[in-house]
Amino acid sequence: MTRIHGLEPLTPQEGVQMYLQSRESELSQSTIYEHTCRLNRFLEWTDLPDVELENLNDLDSRMCREYLAHRQENVAPTTLENSMRTFRLAVEEWEAINAVVSGLAKKVKVPTANKRQQARKVALHSEHATAIEKYLSKYEYASLRHALFTLMWKTGARTGGIRALDLRDFYPDEYERPVIKFKNRPQTGTPLKNNRWGEREVPVSGNVGELLSDYIEETRPSVVDDENRKPLVATKNGRPQKSTIQRNIYRITEPCYIGMECPIDKDPEKCDWTSYNHASKCPDSVSPHSVRAGFVTYMRNKGADFDTIGDRVDATTEVLKKHYDTPTEEDRRDRQMEWADKL
Repeated sequence: MTRIHGLEPLTPQEGVQMYLQSRESELSQSTIYEHTCRLNRFLEWTDLPDVELENLNDLDSRMCREYLAHRQENVAPTTLENSMRTFRLAVEEWEAINAVVSGLAKKVKVPTANKRQQARKVALHSEHATAIEKYLSKYEYASLRHALFTLMWKTGARTGGIRALDLRDFYPDEYERPVIKFKNRPQTGTPLKNNRWGEREVPVSGNVGELLSDYIEETRPSVVDDENRKPLVATKNGRPQKSTIQRNIYRITEPCYIGMECPIDKDPEKCDWTSYNHASKCPDSVSPHSVRAGFVTYMRNKGADFDTIGDRVDATTEVLKKHYDTPTEEDRRDRQMEWADKL
């Protein structure tokens, strides 16, 4: 490989690997995985016939714009922003090791998605969440889906946090209220998003504690995972994959699942989106992220401050404001009402 402009030759594959290695000590395993996936898209682009980038020395601002144009095709605004932000971080690392020309990272354009786009789908409304709770309590009490949804809606935890819980992390009687403890256990396959800083104790109501106790006693299969740990939420195969949790949440949040009318007038009996594997395609189902966002918005509407919410869901005030608190105009007005007579 020929040296260009006094730069040190480096293949795109080597460059990506060196970037990831440089971030291992500061990023969680899940974030490293996300960066790997995003940069794999860059590597795929470098192999295209009309690109064929073999040496990062050849990467210039024009090629960076061409890569941006390539990524803009068929991706959501927030996906594009995250992808290009990670790419720019990688270019900064390549600058530092003299693999690309100085100043190139500053020329990498990162489109900014607006707040509504960053929130992905609309946050789950509290009225819908309450309807789901009532349905599950009546027709699927203490089922896997009942336990999953309740944990997600009442703790505001991420999918990875719910998946990481063991039976030993649930304390139904030891404290004034039932408590769920989120623990970082990367050595046995369940790291938390923010590593040990994401560890926390989350109290829940007596009703939630009773439900979880009934789920454990009546429904939960007696299984262990590959590390001989006992997952709190379990399938017959052991600890559920993130995709299993996601698919169940998508299905539960479809309006027709709990007997509500379809907002787009499709017949549930003929709708392909009502199947377990296709529920995410329903425009009115929501992801676990949206359930979490709905919980944060609900707590804000109830008067909780960002510090209190952040301690419960493991997120900073900045992140909560940017990605999770998505009030409607009515919510914003109601939040101000309590102050109207005090001013």
